[in-house]
Amino acid sequence: MDIKKPTNIAKSKQRSIVISFSLVIVIALSIWSFSQPAGNQKVSANQIWTDKVKQGDLALQVEGYGKLKSKEQRLLSAPANAIVEEILLKPGALVTANSVILRLSNPEVAQQVKDAHRELNTYKTNILQLGLNQQREILSQQGEHEALLSQLEIAALKVEAEQKLVVNGIISGITFKRSQLDHRQLSRRIEIEQKRLLQLNEVHQKELEIAQDKIEQQQEQVTVIQERFDKLTVKAGIKGVVQNLPVELGQSVAMGEQLALVGSIDTLYAMLNISQSQMALVELNQAVVIDTRGGTIQGEVIRINPVVTQGSIAVEVALNSALPRNARPELNVDGVISTGLLTNATYIKKPVNASAGMRATLFKLSDELNQAEQVEVTYGQESGEYIQLVSGATVAQTFVLSDMSRWQDVSIVTITD
Repeated sequence: MDIKKPTNIAKSKQRSIVISFSLVIVIALSIWSFSQPAGNQKVSANQIWTDKVKQGDLALQVEGYGKLKSKEQRLLSAPANAIVEEILLKPGALVTANSVILRLSNPEVAQQVKDAHRELNTYKTNILQLGLNQQREILSQQGEHEALLSQLEIAALKVEAEQKLVVNGIISGITFKRSQLDHRQLSRRIEIEQKRLLQLNEVHQKELEIAQDKIEQQQEQVTVIQERFDKLTVKAGIKGVVQNLPVELGQSVAMGEQLALVGSIDTLYAMLNISQSQMALVELNQAVVIDTRGGTIQGEVIRINPVVTQGSIAVEVALNSALPRNARPELNVDGVISTGLLTNATYIKKPVNASAGMRATLFKLSDELNQAEQVEVTYGQESGEYIQLVSGATVAQTFVLSDMSRWQDVSIVTITD
């Protein structure tokens, strides 16, 4: 059997030579790459944005966003258990106080109104009947009183006539005394009848007052039930705009359940959300400019909510100038609060990820604007789109503001067209 060992050895030597040569090439390329200047890292000028360092007075501002709110709001709720029968207006609709937003139906309330009116009419009829009965009783009592007065006059004439006759002995003294007694009894009966007549008038007056009280009580009941029925036709109550309508046609609603929210469009304020990190600069009475994207409104800070919600604090702003035409409740707005003034400050437009008080590295462009090198800067206070530069920069130097984190390990980059 033939053995071809020399051929295998030759092939192994060739493979080793190729591998060694490849390693040499890779090492050489790596050494060449590391030996190249950092400026060979290239960035297109179209991929970055820059700004020059400025110096001067810098108005300190805090920016926020939020919404316009109505000072006057009307929450409309169901006056009774009912069904939404008709929806006439929807959120965003302008309304007056008498604008009907929706109609509810409740047959029980409608029946209660009829029953209450019927009972009121019964009370009114009763008081009329009572008045007639009292007049009849008074006339009867007055008739008896007049009859007694007539009898008293006759008795007085009889006593006067018998007084002369008893002197002449024509009639007996007993008969005369009986006549005098009759006269006195009639006089006392008349006094009693007069008192009874006065008491009867007083009793009648009390009866009328009681009957009138029942009418007034029933009238109040009618008013309450009628108002409840009238409220089934839901009106806006104020001039403004429908802000919310959380019900649907045919929906059953319980007494007291929210039907709609109406807000005034004439008396508004702004509620801004300000980042918690910037709240140290915000104080009461600071001037604010509200941008509605249809105009601006001057205002001032009047309240700062102490509660932090998702990293923001709510700031209430009173509006002190005329409202733009597009101003309405729940409109999204931007706000700028003036918090102070930095005199003779060095500043620049805010780079990406920059924040007050931090130290960072920025790429500074050369005078020819064809290269940028990393320099360390220290930020001061923020003001809207600008930020103060405390150190690391001088006036008129140009810095790259866009995100350059991918070149953070490179000291110099080349800017290409």
